[in-house]
Amino acid sequence: MIHHIAISTQDPETLKKFYITIPGLSFEKDHFYQDGKLRSSWFLAGTTRIMIEKEEVFKAPYALIFSATKKEERVEIDSLFGNSFIEKTDYTKYFKDPDGNRLGFSSYPELWD
Repeated sequence: MIHHIAISTQDPETLKKFYITIPGLSFEKDHFYQDGKLRSSWFLAGTTRIMIEKEEVFKAPYALIFSATKKEERVEIDSLFGNSFIEKTDYTKYFKDPDGNRLGFSSYPELWD
């Protein structure tokens, strides 16, 4: 079982603002340094947590792929990220977050319209 997926960034505020727009992800909580600056933001994707964490050296996964099995989800994703797709397959559309991490939405086993 996965406890969480950690995505490192030098700019957690910007990445938080980006990830909060992703359909299917719900914001859980922030953690702050003693000086009040954002240290990490936690999101929930189903039962898996995704943490965005302030780090000077990036340690992101190769690709984080979200599920988009319902037609309404795919329509919303196209309207939000349609101009940002960098690659498309029959089932998955890929784009990048503000730090250049590869993200995607997969509709497998349903073909993307």
